[in-house]
Amino acid sequence: MTRILAIETSTESCSVALNAGAEVLERFELAPMKHAELILPFVRGLLADAGWSLGDVDVIAFGRGPGSFTSLRIGIGVVQGLAWGADVPVAPVSSLQAVAQAAIESGAAADTVLVAMDARMNEVFHAAYRRDDHGIAQPLGEEGVAAPAALSAPRAGDYITAGNGFARFEELAPLAAAARSNRPDLWPRAAVVLALAQHWLTDHEPLPPEQAQPVYIRNTVAEKPSKI
Repeated sequence: MTRILAIETSTESCSVALNAGAEVLERFELAPMKHAELILPFVRGLLADAGWSLGDVDVIAFGRGPGSFTSLRIGIGVVQGLAWGADVPVAPVSSLQAVAQAAIESGAAADTVLVAMDARMNEVFHAAYRRDDHGIAQPLGEEGVAAPAALSAPRAGDYITAGNGFARFEELAPLAAAARSNRPDLWPRAAVVLALAQHWLTDHEPLPPEQAQPVYIRNTVAEKPSKI
Protein backbone atom coordinates (compact mmCIF):
# COMPACT_ATOMS: atom_id res chain seq x y z
CA MET A 1 0.00 0.00 0.00
CA THR A 2 1.22 3.47 -0.88
CA ARG A 3 1.15 5.55 2.28
CA ILE A 4 -0.28 8.96 1.41
CA LEU A 5 -0.56 12.14 3.44
CA ALA A 6 -3.05 14.55 1.84
CA ILE A 7 -3.37 18.29 2.50
CA GLU A 8 -6.16 20.58 1.22
CA THR A 9 -6.30 24.32 1.97
CA SER A 10 -7.71 25.90 -1.19
CA THR A 11 -10.85 27.38 0.42
CA GLU A 12 -12.15 28.53 3.79
CA SER A 13 -11.87 24.91 4.94
CA CYS A 14 -8.64 23.24 6.06
CA SER A 15 -8.12 19.48 6.13
CA VAL A 16 -5.47 16.78 6.35
CA ALA A 17 -5.90 13.03 5.76
CA LEU A 18 -3.86 9.86 5.59
CA ASN A 19 -4.58 6.23 4.75
CA ALA A 20 -3.75 4.15 7.79
CA GLY A 21 -4.37 0.58 6.69
CA ALA A 22 -7.94 0.12 5.53
CA GLU A 23 -9.01 3.32 7.30
CA VAL A 24 -8.67 6.93 6.12
CA LEU A 25 -8.07 9.33 9.00
CA GLU A 26 -8.99 12.97 8.47
CA ARG A 27 -9.05 16.24 10.34
CA PHE A 28 -11.30 18.90 8.83
CA GLU A 29 -12.31 22.34 10.01
CA LEU A 30 -14.19 25.17 8.36
CA ALA A 31 -11.94 27.92 9.65
CA PRO A 32 -11.40 31.01 7.47
CA MET A 33 -8.06 32.74 8.12
CA LYS A 34 -6.83 29.97 10.45
CA HIS A 35 -5.05 27.67 8.01
CA ALA A 36 -1.58 28.72 9.15
CA GLU A 37 -2.28 27.80 12.78
CA LEU A 38 -4.17 24.57 12.02
CA ILE A 39 -2.29 22.81 9.27
CA LEU A 40 0.87 21.60 11.03
CA PRO A 41 -0.94 20.53 14.24
CA PHE A 42 -3.37 18.58 12.01
CA VAL A 43 -0.43 16.84 10.31
CA ARG A 44 1.34 16.05 13.58
CA GLY A 45 -1.88 14.81 15.19
CA LEU A 46 -2.80 12.47 12.36
CA LEU A 47 0.69 11.02 12.13
CA ALA A 48 0.58 10.37 15.86
CA ASP A 49 -2.87 8.76 15.58
CA ALA A 50 -1.56 6.41 12.88
CA GLY A 51 1.71 5.70 14.70
CA TRP A 52 3.66 7.06 11.75
CA SER A 53 6.55 9.46 11.39
CA LEU A 54 6.80 11.71 8.35
CA GLY A 55 9.49 9.35 7.06
CA ASP A 56 6.87 6.60 6.79
CA VAL A 57 4.94 8.60 4.16
CA ASP A 58 5.47 7.57 0.52
CA VAL A 59 3.67 10.49 -1.18
CA ILE A 60 2.22 13.83 -0.11
CA ALA A 61 -0.93 14.63 -2.08
CA PHE A 62 -2.25 18.16 -2.16
CA GLY A 63 -5.19 20.18 -3.41
CA ARG A 64 -3.56 22.37 -6.06
CA GLY A 65 -6.49 24.77 -6.42
CA PRO A 66 -7.96 26.81 -7.88
CA GLY A 67 -8.84 28.68 -4.74
CA SER A 68 -7.85 31.46 -2.40
CA PHE A 69 -4.38 32.85 -3.14
CA THR A 70 -3.45 33.13 0.54
CA SER A 71 -4.76 29.78 1.75
CA LEU A 72 -3.29 27.95 -1.25
CA ARG A 73 0.13 29.49 -0.63
CA ILE A 74 -0.01 28.46 3.04
CA GLY A 75 -0.93 24.87 2.24
CA ILE A 76 1.50 24.40 -0.61
CA GLY A 77 4.29 26.03 1.38
CA VAL A 78 3.72 23.36 4.04
CA VAL A 79 3.60 20.62 1.39
CA GLN A 80 6.89 21.74 -0.11
CA GLY A 81 8.56 22.05 3.29
CA LEU A 82 7.45 18.62 4.44
CA ALA A 83 8.28 16.99 1.10
CA TRP A 84 11.76 18.50 0.89
CA GLY A 85 12.49 17.80 4.55
CA ALA A 86 11.51 14.13 4.32
CA ASP A 87 12.56 13.62 0.67
CA VAL A 88 9.03 12.58 -0.28
CA PRO A 89 7.47 13.14 -3.74
CA VAL A 90 4.11 14.85 -4.27
CA ALA A 91 0.87 14.29 -6.17
CA PRO A 92 -1.33 17.21 -7.30
CA VAL A 93 -5.14 17.02 -7.32
CA SER A 94 -7.61 19.61 -8.60
CA SER A 95 -9.60 21.10 -5.73
CA LEU A 96 -12.64 21.42 -8.01
CA GLN A 97 -12.34 17.75 -8.95
CA ALA A 98 -12.35 16.93 -5.23
CA VAL A 99 -15.72 18.69 -4.87
CA ALA A 100 -17.08 16.82 -7.90
CA GLN A 101 -15.84 13.51 -6.53
CA ALA A 102 -17.51 14.21 -3.19
CA ALA A 103 -20.78 14.90 -5.03
CA ILE A 104 -20.53 11.63 -6.95
CA GLU A 105 -19.80 9.72 -3.76
CA SER A 106 -22.81 11.33 -2.04
CA GLY A 107 -25.09 8.93 -3.95
CA ALA A 108 -26.81 11.54 -6.11
CA ALA A 109 -28.62 10.05 -9.10
CA ALA A 110 -26.62 11.67 -11.89
CA ASP A 111 -23.19 11.06 -13.39
CA THR A 112 -22.37 14.67 -14.31
CA VAL A 113 -21.38 17.36 -11.81
CA LEU A 114 -21.21 21.12 -12.29
CA VAL A 115 -18.93 22.65 -9.64
CA ALA A 116 -18.92 26.34 -8.72
CA MET A 117 -16.82 27.68 -5.86
CA ASP A 118 -16.78 31.28 -4.70
CA ALA A 119 -13.72 32.99 -6.21
CA ARG A 120 -14.41 36.42 -4.68
CA MET A 121 -14.57 39.50 -6.92
CA ASN A 122 -18.14 38.40 -7.88
CA GLU A 123 -16.78 35.38 -9.75
CA VAL A 124 -16.76 31.61 -9.34
CA PHE A 125 -14.21 28.95 -10.13
CA HIS A 126 -16.08 26.37 -12.20
CA ALA A 127 -15.74 23.09 -14.07
CA ALA A 128 -17.90 20.17 -15.17
CA TYR A 129 -17.09 16.51 -14.53
CA ARG A 130 -18.52 13.12 -15.42
CA ARG A 131 -18.23 9.84 -13.52
CA ASP A 132 -16.11 7.26 -15.40
CA ASP A 133 -16.35 3.48 -15.21
CA HIS A 134 -14.17 3.50 -12.10
CA GLY A 135 -16.40 5.99 -10.30
CA ILE A 136 -13.90 8.84 -10.73
CA ALA A 137 -14.97 12.38 -11.66
CA GLN A 138 -13.27 13.14 -14.99
CA PRO A 139 -13.22 16.68 -16.45
CA LEU A 140 -15.53 17.48 -19.35
CA GLY A 141 -13.60 20.62 -20.20
CA GLU A 142 -11.18 23.08 -18.70
CA GLU A 143 -11.46 24.71 -15.31
CA GLY A 144 -12.31 28.40 -15.46
CA VAL A 145 -13.23 31.52 -13.54
CA ALA A 146 -16.23 33.59 -14.59
CA ALA A 147 -19.13 35.71 -13.44
CA PRO A 148 -21.86 33.40 -12.12
CA ALA A 149 -24.28 34.50 -14.84
CA ALA A 150 -21.87 33.20 -17.50
CA LEU A 151 -22.22 29.57 -16.42
CA SER A 152 -24.46 27.17 -18.31
CA ALA A 153 -25.65 23.62 -17.74
CA PRO A 154 -23.39 20.79 -18.89
CA ARG A 155 -24.40 19.28 -22.22
CA ALA A 156 -24.33 15.76 -20.80
CA GLY A 157 -27.97 15.66 -19.63
CA ASP A 158 -28.92 15.24 -15.97
CA TYR A 159 -26.41 16.79 -13.60
CA ILE A 160 -25.62 17.58 -9.96
CA THR A 161 -24.57 21.04 -8.79
CA ALA A 162 -21.95 21.27 -6.05
CA GLY A 163 -19.90 23.89 -4.27
CA ASN A 164 -20.50 27.00 -2.20
CA GLY A 165 -21.04 29.17 -5.28
CA PHE A 166 -24.57 27.78 -5.45
CA ALA A 167 -25.27 29.12 -1.95
CA ARG A 168 -23.67 32.52 -2.44
CA PHE A 169 -24.80 33.71 -5.88
CA GLU A 170 -28.46 34.16 -6.82
CA GLU A 171 -27.51 34.03 -10.50
CA LEU A 172 -26.78 30.31 -10.09
CA ALA A 173 -30.23 29.50 -8.69
CA PRO A 174 -31.72 28.44 -12.08
CA LEU A 175 -28.88 25.95 -12.65
CA ALA A 176 -29.32 24.54 -9.16
CA ALA A 177 -33.08 24.28 -9.60
CA ALA A 178 -32.69 22.33 -12.84
CA ALA A 179 -30.19 19.88 -11.34
CA ARG A 180 -31.07 16.42 -10.02
CA SER A 181 -29.63 17.56 -6.70
CA ASN A 182 -27.82 20.60 -5.35
CA ARG A 183 -24.95 20.25 -2.83
CA PRO A 184 -23.68 23.74 -1.92
CA ASP A 185 -22.39 22.27 1.36
CA LEU A 186 -19.58 20.31 -0.29
CA TRP A 187 -15.99 21.51 0.15
CA PRO A 188 -12.72 20.11 -1.20
CA ARG A 189 -11.55 17.72 1.51
CA ALA A 190 -8.22 16.01 2.10
CA ALA A 191 -9.83 12.55 2.31
CA VAL A 192 -11.17 12.96 -1.23
CA VAL A 193 -7.86 14.43 -2.43
CA LEU A 194 -6.20 11.29 -1.05
CA ALA A 195 -8.57 8.99 -2.96
CA LEU A 196 -8.08 10.92 -6.21
CA ALA A 197 -4.31 10.86 -5.70
CA GLN A 198 -4.41 7.07 -5.31
CA HIS A 199 -6.18 6.84 -8.66
CA TRP A 200 -3.79 9.36 -10.28
CA LEU A 201 -0.79 7.38 -9.09
CA THR A 202 -1.93 4.27 -10.99
CA ASP A 203 -0.97 6.03 -14.26
CA HIS A 204 1.55 8.68 -13.14
CA GLU A 205 4.81 8.88 -11.28
CA PRO A 206 4.78 11.24 -8.27
CA LEU A 207 6.51 14.58 -8.76
CA PRO A 208 9.56 16.05 -7.02
CA PRO A 209 8.76 18.53 -4.22
CA GLU A 210 9.62 21.61 -6.29
CA GLN A 211 6.74 20.76 -8.62
CA ALA A 212 4.19 21.23 -5.84
CA GLN A 213 2.72 24.37 -7.35
CA PRO A 214 -0.68 26.06 -7.02
CA VAL A 215 -3.10 26.61 -9.88
CA TYR A 216 -4.78 30.00 -9.55
CA ILE A 217 -6.53 30.18 -12.97
CA ARG A 218 -6.98 33.96 -12.67
CA ASN A 219 -3.40 34.41 -13.83
CA THR A 220 -4.05 32.60 -17.12
CA VAL A 221 -7.77 32.84 -17.83
CA ALA A 222 -8.80 34.72 -20.98
CA GLU A 223 -10.33 38.17 -20.61
CA LYS A 224 -13.75 36.91 -21.76
CA PRO A 225 -15.35 34.59 -19.19
CA SER A 226 -15.59 31.07 -20.53
CA LYS A 227 -18.80 29.04 -20.64
CA ILE A 228 -19.06 25.36 -19.82
